[in-house]
Amino acid sequence: MLRNMKTMKRNIYIATVLFGIIGLVSKVSAQQMPQTNLYTENIFNINPAYAGYNPTCLEAYLGHMTQWVGVDGAPTTNYLDIHKGFGKHLGLGGGFISDNTAMINRFSGNLSASYRIGLGENQNVRLGVSLGVFRVGVNTEQAVVQDPSDELVQGAQSGMTFNNEVGIIYNYKKLLIGVSVPQAFETTASYEAGATQGEFGVERHFTAFTKYEWNLSEKIDMEPSALMKKVGGVNQFDVNLMGTYNKTISLGVGYRTDVGVLARLRLKLKELFILGYAYEFAGSNISSYSSGSHEIMLGLKFCKEKKDKPRVESEAPPVVLEEPVVEPEPIVEEPEPIVEPEPIVEEEPILELEPTDDEKDLFKKDISFQLGDANFGSSTSIDKINKMIKVLNNYPDLKVEVIGHSCDKGDAELKERVSSARAENVKNYMIEKGVDSSRITSRGTSDSSPLVPNSTEANKAKNRRVQFILKE
Repeated sequence: MLRNMKTMKRNIYIATVLFGIIGLVSKVSAQQMPQTNLYTENIFNINPAYAGYNPTCLEAYLGHMTQWVGVDGAPTTNYLDIHKGFGKHLGLGGGFISDNTAMINRFSGNLSASYRIGLGENQNVRLGVSLGVFRVGVNTEQAVVQDPSDELVQGAQSGMTFNNEVGIIYNYKKLLIGVSVPQAFETTASYEAGATQGEFGVERHFTAFTKYEWNLSEKIDMEPSALMKKVGGVNQFDVNLMGTYNKTISLGVGYRTDVGVLARLRLKLKELFILGYAYEFAGSNISSYSSGSHEIMLGLKFCKEKKDKPRVESEAPPVVLEEPVVEPEPIVEEPEPIVEPEPIVEEEPILELEPTDDEKDLFKKDISFQLGDANFGSSTSIDKINKMIKVLNNYPDLKVEVIGHSCDKGDAELKERVSSARAENVKNYMIEKGVDSSRITSRGTSDSSPLVPNSTEANKAKNRRVQFILKE
């Protein structure tokens, strides 16, 4: 009887401590899994389908988050995420998360894979899965109890279980919608505390995320986004708005239900480093004893520029004419040479150093292209370019810039690649025809400089072009 009462008493002590911590976490974060406030930059952290989203880039993110500063035992989280694209369809990645809350510490390590399915020129779907391990530990040595000699508070106990997550992302132009299910298959970690068996169950979570990139001008972008998290019967919603200037500095504000206002800062340095910071203002339920939460993240993005070898239209084989049969000339006796005075040689006229207006106008005519094509196979286009080559050969001091354009169809990478290939093909053709390469430059501008609005198919066809700028 006495032994049963002692066992019951120590179980009540431990249960009170653990449920107090879990109750605090549930009230504020509404989830068991660690969360980040910089998910708008590191989407892979919340959805494995984002692995390799940029097929030519290796991305890595290292972050630290301290929640509820001023509260003893408040959660602290460290994470590392790495992912890369392999070809157009496959993405692989991995991540580690270490999370500590009072006496509870959690660690997870995952490997992720994604696969891209194209649905057309402007849209695709990515499917992702993540598998790994989840370890939870409880260190009861710091617990405040009536009986410090109780065997339950004499050390740390831990258990390990299976970690899993599935996700899907839909992308249409600049719109992204993603859904993920961490712990799709619910698992339980068991551990022993003296004579008592403990369990830590990990419930199924549900996360939905969406964002849209809105280009207001050449230097100003806006990015609205939203996030919904659900675990058990508890829902939590985020709404955010991020503004970016010159693709370099971004400021954002958000609101999270049951928490309050969030503020974010992002800096991009030389297209390689990304520095992110987020501040979560303390909610009304903890504002009297906490100054809020802080998160800082360093991102690295190594992107290999994808260069496709430009395709150049092959020329028709030259027509070889048979040489005419030449009759031998009869031998004629040469008369005595007559010595004549040397003729007066007139000076050759000085050629004009400036092209005429008609010759300059040749460079004002664009070359059109079919949708998704970088070749200029029509006779009309070749005739225009040949006339320009003739002018360039007549005036060696002239230079020309070749600029490729596309309409708004296709994703950003495809439009950039096609517009660059169009300009490069024309440049190579001119070089083959005798124009020195140092006199020609080429570049692609994607769909950033349309000739007319992309409102109709006829206008889109006009915007698929190569433009020439003559430099005297």
